[in-house]
Amino acid sequence: MKRLLLLAMVLFFCMPEMQAQLLKKIRGKKKEKTEETEEIDESYPQTRPKSTAANPALIIGGDEKVIVDSSYEYDMAVYQESEAFQGNQRVIDGGEDIVIYYSSTEAAFCIQLQSRSTGTKYHFYGDFAKESQLMLAGVGGIASGDKIKLELEGMEPVYPGEIGYLSQLRRTGSKKVISGVACEEYVAHNLRRDPRVVNTNHAKVTAYVWIPMDPHSVFPGYSLMPNHFKMQIEKMRIDGSYPPVVMPLEMFLEYGNGDKVYTYTTMIIVNERRKVMLTDINK
Repeated sequence: MKRLLLLAMVLFFCMPEMQAQLLKKIRGKKKEKTEETEEIDESYPQTRPKSTAANPALIIGGDEKVIVDSSYEYDMAVYQESEAFQGNQRVIDGGEDIVIYYSSTEAAFCIQLQSRSTGTKYHFYGDFAKESQLMLAGVGGIASGDKIKLELEGMEPVYPGEIGYLSQLRRTGSKKVISGVACEEYVAHNLRRDPRVVNTNHAKVTAYVWIPMDPHSVFPGYSLMPNHFKMQIEKMRIDGSYPPVVMPLEMFLEYGNGDKVYTYTTMIIVNERRKVMLTDINK
């Protein structure tokens, strides 16, 4: 009984101190909560969480294992134009404006093509170091594309006439200098029944193609390719096919229905350093 009385007296005298400590803790928690609320107050926009939403203006799909950079640097530029003809009549606003960029420090190149009739832009990026290729298409500030592993056989950069389905090229023996670059002429036909041209007016194609005799003359970074690409290119050349790595400086395509496409070089600029962004397609 005495013990109970003593405990009651101790609790009685300690109660004010316990109440004070409890009140102090509650006030401290309220203060912390207030400070946290102030940290995310909308009046301080710099503390708002950043949006992680993707930019819908450029969507890139394809093989997730393939790595592509967001920008590339080039220092060689080949400017070209193409014109379309129906018979002997030139198509008004037909054809494309083309720029081909090559690098002297990397085994990489880029083709930028814009259709005069539709305004649609097509960009192709070939990166031999990362063994990747990327094709983009855009119009009206919105673009999309696919990235895939770079393989020479079946590789078809965006270019007038879709040269990827042409058969083996045959040397004609003709040579000429185009914009200061020595070129030789090849002739090819689309003997294969490619699904892109079967049952169309373009089912039969004859191509007259002028290709630089020395690929380094327009693509200085050509020698920096991994060895297995070099060996494959050499084998393809011996077999008579054309690896679409160095684009023609001149090409004339004649289709079975009489349509024609003529692509020619207007100028080649050396040491034109330019950083090309993937997002440039939407400019």
